[in-house]
Amino acid sequence: MVSALPDELWLDIFDLAVDDADLFDHTLPTAFSEASWFKTLYGDWSLRTAQEGVNNAQRRSYATKKSIMATCRTWRRLGYEFFYRFLFFSNPRNIQRVCALMDRDKDLGRWVKRLHITRYFAGGGTTMETTQNSLVSIIRHCPNLQIFVVNWPLSNTLKAVGDALCTYCPRSLRVLHINIPTRSLARLIFMLQCLPQLVTTHIEFDGTPPEQINLGAASDLALTLKKLQHLSLRGPFQDFLEEAIGWNLPSLKALCLDFVNHRDDFPDLLEFLRMHGAELTLLDLNIIPTLDVSAILDLCPLLTTFTFNPDWRIPGWEHHPFLESSMVRRPHANITTIGLHHLLYAFGVGYAATYDKVDPFATQMIRRRNDVNFAALNKRNFPRLEHIRVLNTTLLSDLEANNGPSQKCYERGETLGTLPMDPEDEEEEDESVVSEGPPQLSTLRELLMECRRMNAQREMDVAPPALRMVYAGTSRLS
Repeated sequence: MVSALPDELWLDIFDLAVDDADLFDHTLPTAFSEASWFKTLYGDWSLRTAQEGVNNAQRRSYATKKSIMATCRTWRRLGYEFFYRFLFFSNPRNIQRVCALMDRDKDLGRWVKRLHITRYFAGGGTTMETTQNSLVSIIRHCPNLQIFVVNWPLSNTLKAVGDALCTYCPRSLRVLHINIPTRSLARLIFMLQCLPQLVTTHIEFDGTPPEQINLGAASDLALTLKKLQHLSLRGPFQDFLEEAIGWNLPSLKALCLDFVNHRDDFPDLLEFLRMHGAELTLLDLNIIPTLDVSAILDLCPLLTTFTFNPDWRIPGWEHHPFLESSMVRRPHANITTIGLHHLLYAFGVGYAATYDKVDPFATQMIRRRNDVNFAALNKRNFPRLEHIRVLNTTLLSDLEANNGPSQKCYERGETLGTLPMDPEDEEEEDESVVSEGPPQLSTLRELLMECRRMNAQREMDVAPPALRMVYAGTSRLS
């Protein structure tokens, strides 16, 4: 049977079997990427993030490829192309093993399009220097590398790894995901200058930024990244963003900023958007300090997807006829999806439940901000608005563990009014009801009503509708 079919047909069959086509997209997971629920060994529900889902997909694909290559000699010969199409490492010792194989057979690297190194525990019988040398050697053998993802900090290895990428695959690399120290900004800028074909870039900055950073010659570089469409920054990225204001980014469509727990020294985002915001279609702001939302939306007229922090103290609601925050100066014509970060205090679960007992006044102030910001998410301000999604995975896990919001938040939701329920709307599990007029149809009340219905269906071994609605786009897997 094996010898009766031509190699080309077997290659097509294997391509369908390994199911790894999505791993070669020139994209990275975002806040809107699908997460999934699964049951742990202890019978509890837990949330698997989109990045963990990608890691599991790579492991499953590897298992299929190993089975193919272990079947017979013909399948082993044909399976090499698929086995080395992407490299996924969670153990540093495997980096050394693959490096040794590529040193012996230099043709193996020409198949590699994706190289992903996830976080791992220290140790493993190897040193950082040995791992660095092996990684650099692997990159040297991969002239067609398109996607490079490293989830652990490149503290002492950035120079060697960056030089390897810029030397051996500057024209092929499309996706870059790295974690670097804040003090290495100058080296990063030189590295980006040598990678003009980048389409998607995620940079995570580690450590406290120096009070005054000396960029040297890098400060005078006006980079031109003509193909960069998606820029994602995490950590204390203020110095990088300030430098990027003067760059040429004509294709930028998506900007994702996660300032983590930092509150001070936020960069001049408005100035960046004045230079690069006119063509943005996605703007993700996971930031604690309050920003001028109305000015941001004015600078980004083509946005279809926008996320912000509903804990922000957006002014103007005290004098608004509908008691909603002044989120827009004029209706935004294109936004269809709004994502909400934080919201830890809105439902009285998890850490917020404990803090509510310590400082109830502060908690109530934050919840009041949530109310007026939710009230502004309506058809008057956003005529094309279709979806509102809560993006905080910690909040979702707390709601699941607490069996819904606290009773105090249920009562608070009742004081806001009763939602008229439409049977067709109840069947829609991935959409939030968007109000067209008064705040009686605020999204927060819809979330609370969905959580109430969740309790009534708790005994069913299916995903609670409240959680599916709160995190539209997630799925539950057993």
